[in-house]
Amino acid sequence: MLVAVTPLGASAAPVALAEGDRSQILGIAQRYLQNRAQKVTTGPQEPGFGVPVTAALARKLEVHEAKLDAARASAGTRYRAAVVETRSERFHVDQAGRTVVASLYEHTELHLAEPHAGPSTGYGLPHLLTFDRAGEGWVLADVALGHYKHCALLPETQRPSEC
Repeated sequence: MLVAVTPLGASAAPVALAEGDRSQILGIAQRYLQNRAQKVTTGPQEPGFGVPVTAALARKLEVHEAKLDAARASAGTRYRAAVVETRSERFHVDQAGRTVVASLYEHTELHLAEPHAGPSTGYGLPHLLTFDRAGEGWVLADVALGHYKHCALLPETQRPSEC
């Protein structure tokens, strides 16, 4: 009987993410964050976030969407449009190549509806987005804020759970 043994402290080599997979993941992340920011604007609202998601995340995002709708309805400041830029910082790929955690940075400009108030306001936030392989593509499986200064001023699209 042969038994494979891995010495303690040894780790498997990192799994590389193919350029096509990286591009698809970044595209989904960009659309998700753009659609999320758009939820607080006076622009037309479409249900959902416009990206493929797992069933578990769909339930979680329904709650997020309701909170964003409520924030938009109660906000004293009105935004006519949102422009989101996304920068990738790193990708962690599991050993099977079926799950990727993307560390991204979002910079968003919210264009004010009332021109006398100034042209726009902006914010930047780190995100950890988890993607699962689905056939030949990827689906968004989880969303979380990355590490940021605790109790810092957050944009209206991200409500802190404590502070």
